[in-house]
Amino acid sequence: MDIVYIKGDEFTNELIDAIQKGTTTEFHNRYRNADVLLVDDIQFIAGKDSTQEEFFHTFNTLYEAKKQIVLTSDRPPKDIATLEERLLTRFEWGLTADVQPPDFETRIAIIKRKAELLGIELDDNVIEYMANRLKNNIRQLEGAVKKMKAYHLLNGYPLNINTAQAAISDIINNDQPVPVTIEKIIEEVSRTFGTTPEDIRSSKRSANISSARQVAMYVVREITQMPMTGIGTEFGGRDHSTVVYAIQQVEKNIKKNPKMRATVEDITKNIRDR
Repeated sequence: MDIVYIKGDEFTNELIDAIQKGTTTEFHNRYRNADVLLVDDIQFIAGKDSTQEEFFHTFNTLYEAKKQIVLTSDRPPKDIATLEERLLTRFEWGLTADVQPPDFETRIAIIKRKAELLGIELDDNVIEYMANRLKNNIRQLEGAVKKMKAYHLLNGYPLNINTAQAAISDIINNDQPVPVTIEKIIEEVSRTFGTTPEDIRSSKRSANISSARQVAMYVVREITQMPMTGIGTEFGGRDHSTVVYAIQQVEKNIKKNPKMRATVEDITKNIRDR
């Protein structure tokens, strides 16, 4: 079977690349001939008109051919504010499952299975200790078992609770969110508005680019709390008053335009969830 896996934002990037290179036929063939299409973080296509149009036709082609489509998202379809209605209804055609963090017994089973795959034996008390402290993230459970093996092989540490404690401590301390950069914000806004980061930082004044630039300034201010002068510097050396005006325009638009408000909310959520 032809199984294709892609992330929502990567689908957008591949579509843009195909349009620029004139390879849309190859792009269509890759996704529309799949037996199983797996799309992770589908919420990242929301608000992106060209991407949603493309995915709509891809979805229909696969659905009519009775192929399997599996989508994941950080929220139910109805809560993705800028998702087109025609996609929303299609996403709700199938089975919607709310995947919760694993319970204690499942965490125990995951640790045992990972230890078995890595060729190490852990006592039940060590396994229970790990399962009681890492409750929400399966990757953390797997990472802790890998660290246990590494400590054992490289440093000769025994596979006991003390070593488990060290492994878990490393994981928890390293589990910090990646800081949001201005570049990430501009990239997300540019994808949503169908422009480029270069356009947003440029002096171009077309309506779409100007709107994208104002939204990018607004989101940068909301997320980073950077001073207006600093934001102006990041956006091509614009002055303080230009940034203030841009933010005020966005604030006015999101109050009177529900679609704009939903777009800005989705952009902000997508950036914070990355």
